[in-house]
Amino acid sequence: MKLPRYLQFALLITGALVLYSLVDDSPDGVEEIAVVQRPAHVVSNRLTPVSELKPQDGFIDIFPSGIKPADVQTSREVLAKPKDAEPPKIVTPPLPFRLVGAWWSDNQRALMLQQADQQWIICRRCRAPERVWTGMNLTKDWQLKSVSAQSLTFIWLPQMREQHMALGDMDAEPTFSGLNNTHHAK
Repeated sequence: MKLPRYLQFALLITGALVLYSLVDDSPDGVEEIAVVQRPAHVVSNRLTPVSELKPQDGFIDIFPSGIKPADVQTSREVLAKPKDAEPPKIVTPPLPFRLVGAWWSDNQRALMLQQADQQWIICRRCRAPERVWTGMNLTKDWQLKSVSAQSLTFIWLPQMREQHMALGDMDAEPTFSGLNNTHHAK
């Protein structure tokens, strides 16, 4: 492939300029830097070296800022006094879930929890696609801790407090003893 004449000429000039810049020892245009002298300002706060400081009650301020520290004895008294105000009581919010149903299949109970428009299925061995296991977080603040025959135990994660939800009449498989399952032929 043959290069056009203008590209050959541009390549030749570029090579010549590179060689000239390598051989040329003259310094580039150096500008003189103007030196500015500032008058020394008077420091009104003289800093005292740490070695000259006298400790007061074992306190040496190695970073003096002009702010005097509180008296050590007063600080100890303030810290030793019990506060009159009671600590704020932490109130665990009510459970945001409600138990909406239960069903049994092969002696296995499945519970249905609901919060607004979201639902969860709680079971041990069922094959539900979105089932909840113990230890799983239902929301960012609530975790299912355990499932017993009579209740569900949840943990409120911000304070690690337990809340229980009674299962009521959903704790045992219903029996249909009142129905007569025999059909009479006429």
